[in-house]
Amino acid sequence: MDIGTILLIVAITAGILDTIILLIGPKIENYTRYSFITSLISFITAAGALVWMGTLIFMNQFQYDYIRQVTNIDASLLLKISGLWAGQSGSLVFWTFLSFTVYFGYRLASRGYEDDKLVYRASIIMGISSILVAVNAFVADPFRMDVGLIPSDGLGLNPLLSTIWNVIHPPIIFIAYALILVPFSVKLAGFTIRSEERHQDPIPIVNTYVRFTTVFAWLMLSAGIAIGGYWAYIVLGWGGYWAWDPVETTSLIPWLLLTAFYHAKPIFRKNDVLRDSFLVMAYVTVIFATWTTRSGVLSSVHGFGITIVSWTMLATLLFTLILGVSLTLFAGFRDMADDDTSDVLGFFKEKNIRLLSIKTAFIGLLIVTATSTIGVAYPAAFNLGIAIFDPASFTDSQIGIRIEFFQYGFYLACAFLIASAFFCLSSKFLTNRVRGIIMLSLFSVGGLLAGLTVFGGLGPLPTNFWPANLLVLPAVGAIAFLAIAFVRQMIGKDKIASTREVGRLMLHLGLIILLLGVFMSENIVSESNAGYTETNVLEIAPGIYIHVSDINLEYFENERDFNMIVTIQVIERDSSNYTTLIGIGYATITGHPGWNMVSHQVY
Repeated sequence: MDIGTILLIVAITAGILDTIILLIGPKIENYTRYSFITSLISFITAAGALVWMGTLIFMNQFQYDYIRQVTNIDASLLLKISGLWAGQSGSLVFWTFLSFTVYFGYRLASRGYEDDKLVYRASIIMGISSILVAVNAFVADPFRMDVGLIPSDGLGLNPLLSTIWNVIHPPIIFIAYALILVPFSVKLAGFTIRSEERHQDPIPIVNTYVRFTTVFAWLMLSAGIAIGGYWAYIVLGWGGYWAWDPVETTSLIPWLLLTAFYHAKPIFRKNDVLRDSFLVMAYVTVIFATWTTRSGVLSSVHGFGITIVSWTMLATLLFTLILGVSLTLFAGFRDMADDDTSDVLGFFKEKNIRLLSIKTAFIGLLIVTATSTIGVAYPAAFNLGIAIFDPASFTDSQIGIRIEFFQYGFYLACAFLIASAFFCLSSKFLTNRVRGIIMLSLFSVGGLLAGLTVFGGLGPLPTNFWPANLLVLPAVGAIAFLAIAFVRQMIGKDKIASTREVGRLMLHLGLIILLLGVFMSENIVSESNAGYTETNVLEIAPGIYIHVSDINLEYFENERDFNMIVTIQVIERDSSNYTTLIGIGYATITGHPGWNMVSHQVY
C-alpha cells in the first residue's frame, strides 16, 4: 500500500476517532485533550498526503496513474504545482487538506471552550464533513500505480489547463469551498439549541473566526468566478465570459447565497434561523457543485465521467442536504413566533428607504439563485434517474436546460438589482421621490426599446436582445446616480457615514457597471455552425466575408493525435466590389487520445 493511501486512511481514522470522542464527551476523562490530539493527527496526515502527491509530481513518478495524467518531464514549475488539483483525485486530496486545516483552525480558535454546547457540536459537524471529503478522496484512489512497464514520460496537462489560470483559479475556488464549512457547521450547531441559549454569552474568538471565514470565502469565490470567466474567454474561445455551463453555474450558487446572507442580515435581525440558513445552504450547494462536476450526468467542459466517486459524492450530498435542511426546519418551526415571520405582506411595509432597497436587491438575488439552481438540479436529477434505471440509453437520453432559461432569470434579477441601486445610499442630491420618478421613466423608455426590438424589426436598440434593451438605460441612470453620490461624498457635499458606506457605494457602482457591460455584449455575440474547407469564402454580415486561406494539419502518432492551425481572413467588400483585408485570425485545434477530448484556441 502506498504512503499516500496510508496517510489518507490515518486522516480518516483519526477524524472518526475524534468524532466518537466528542460524541461521548464528558464520559471520558480529559476528552478535550484527546479530541484535540486526534484533530491534529488528521490535519498533519492530510497535509502529508498532499505533500507526498506533490513530491511524486516533481519527481516524475509516472508509475502512478494520476501523476502520468497531469504532468510530464518538460512541465514547468507552475504547471507541476497545478498538477495537485488539475485532476479529479488530486483536487479531492487538496480539498481534504483544506477541510482538515480549517477544522483544526477552528479547534485552535475554540481551545478552552470545548465544554460549550455550541462549540463542541460545531466541532462534530465540521469533523464529520471533513471526513466525508477525505473518504471521497480515498475512493478516487489518487495513489493508484499502473501494473507493468513504467512509462518514460507522462501525458502532461490538456492545453486548456496548461495555463497560469489553472495555477490560480482552482485553488481559490477550493479554498473558498473549505472556508464555507466553518459558518455551515457553527450555524447548524446553533440550530440544535434554543434561540435564547445560542445568543447567551457568545464566545468572541469563535464569532471572529466564523466572520473571517465567511468574508474571506465570499472574497475568494468572487475572485475565483471572475478569473474563471476570464480564463474561459481567453482560452476556451467561448466569445464571452459566461456561458451558463452547468458546472460554472453551480459554482456561482454558493456565491449568490453568501451575498444573499449579507443582504438578509439587516432584514432578518430577529429571525436568525432564516438569516443563517443562507450560510447553511451555501455549503450544501458547495457539495452539490462538487457532485455536479464529478457526477457525469451533465454535459460540461469542466465535468468528469461517471465513476465510483460520482456515487460517494452523491451520498455526501444527500447526507449534507438532509442534515442541513432538517436542522434548519427544526429550528425554524421551534422559533416560529419570531416577529419577522409573523407578517409576510409586511416585508415591503418599510419606512426606511435604504432597507427597502436592500429587500429589493435581496429578491433579485433569490430569483437568480432559484433559476440557477433549478436549471442545473432538474436535468441533473432527471439524468441521474436514467443512469440508475436505464443506463443503456443514458448517452442518448440526457436532457439539459436551454440557456434562455438562465438568461431570463438573470435579467429579471437584474431589474431588481438596478432598481435597488437608486436607493441604496442616502444623498441630498435627489429626494427619494425624484429618484423614483427617474427610475420609472428610464424603465418605461427601456420597455419601449424592448418592444421595438421584438415587434419593430429595427436594428440594435442598442442591442439585439430585448431584455438587455429594457435594462440598459436604467443601468446607465443607476451608474450616474452612484457616481454623483460618490463624488459628492468625496468633496464633502454629503456626509460620509462610515468607510463601510463608501465601500458599499463602490461595490454597487462596480456591479452595475459590470451588468451594463453584460447587457451591451448581447449586441456582439453571435453563434453560427458551418463546415469550412480551404479557400472557402462565406458572407457573415452584409459586405463582410471570411476566407479560409490556409489549413495546416499535422498528425503525430495516430489520427487522434493531431495539431491543426486554421488561418482565416476577414474581408470587407464595398458596392464597387473592391475588397479590403480588415483582419486575420487563427484557430489552433489539438487532439490527444489520452485527454479524451479536443481542445481549441482562437486568437
